[in-house]
Amino acid sequence: MQVWHRLFIQTTTLLLAACAFPKVSGEPGPHIIRKKDGTEIVCKGAPVLQEKTGYYRYKTPDNRDAVIHPDQVVSIVKSR
Repeated sequence: MQVWHRLFIQTTTLLLAACAFPKVSGEPGPHIIRKKDGTEIVCKGAPVLQEKTGYYRYKTPDNRDAVIHPDQVVSIVKSR
């Protein structure tokens, strides 16, 4: 019974520690927006569709705000 108690405590501690530090880097990974005309746009983090405007909002690699209309977008993928 003592082994199970120790295992429970260790598992609980590990889970709490993992939840306390969900992402070590703190920065969202880069994403690529592929457009219908064949061009690609690299952006910081995942673009977010703004319901009010209907446009995707994203950050450029030089940390500027930018938008793109969904009709121009073929796909959005996370870069490796």
